Amino acid sequence: MRWLCLGLLILGAGCGLLPEKLPPDDPRVAELLAVVAAAQHTALGFTRIDTNCVFKLEIARRGGAYDRMLHIYGKTSRTLAFRQTLRGWRWIHEQEIFEGPRDYTNVDGTFRESICLTYERERVAHWRTNQLNISYSGDDLQLAHPRELILADVLPVLAAWGHDISTAPPNALAVRAAITDSVEKRNRISSVPDPFRAVLAVESPAGIGRARLTPGLAGRWPERIVLRLRLAALESFEVSNGAVKILTGFRSQPPFAQTASVSSTGEKTIGEASPYWVFARRDRGENFFELTLPAALLKDAPAALDIQWVDYLR
Repeated sequence: MRWLCLGLLILGAGCGLLPEKLPPDDPRVAELLAVVAAAQHTALGFTRIDTNCVFKLEIARRGGAYDRMLHIYGKTSRTLAFRQTLRGWRWIHEQEIFEGPRDYTNVDGTFRESICLTYERERVAHWRTNQLNISYSGDDLQLAHPRELILADVLPVLAAWGHDISTAPPNALAVRAAITDSVEKRNRISSVPDPFRAVLAVESPAGIGRARLTPGLAGRWPERIVLRLRLAALESFEVSNGAVKILTGFRSQPPFAQTASVSSTGEKTIGEASPYWVFARRDRGENFFELTLPAALLKDAPAALDIQWVDYLR
């Protein structure tokens, strides 16, 4: 995926005149930056453009995928493509690459892990148009393909990497949660402050319990729901929207692999490529399991999600 992101940066130099290094207050650059600002690109998840960056302007050949491209290098690497129209310049593409702290190695060599955001209003490369495309390059299995990432998945990661995400759109939707098992088990579920996702913490001294999730005051589900189960081990976790039930857990023996199945009219084992896969990780230091519920459970706006969990060390 790294080469898919970087390909456009490299390709740009061959699509027209070699990019010319210019100051940000050069009229040709300033005009294009004003077009981007008017398009409110930060609402999509892109960061503010720092004028202390290095700016290079590329003038493309006629008839190409774009007429102008800005290459911007600073804390992130960015390309912005423009089409000239009768009304002036039109912003048609943006790609921003954020580097992380770790290196990874594949058959092509050793690289720094990265997250790439791409948005195209017109097809400039191979991306889906009029939607934010997100890809990760590295060895973090919680972010790597085949997981289909959304902005809520990567914003906490970018913040942990030290990138400024203050202009990112916050999550305005909440989830209501209530324990539905017997009160003697002393289970509790509560919201955890998070600007981008709905995060719920489950305290379960009994190691077994049930809860029901419903949409908040807006009556709509957030894009991402994350559960943090404070358990010593996770034998099974089940979530159902009334039509589909997903069961996942971790084996009790090394390498403690995650298993999962899904059922509607029947039951079948699934893998990470399934839209119903629950991406889960164990934080051994804090002794909790973090589970990201799949968006496929919410696509038909169910009235509720029922969850239950079992700790085999209870």
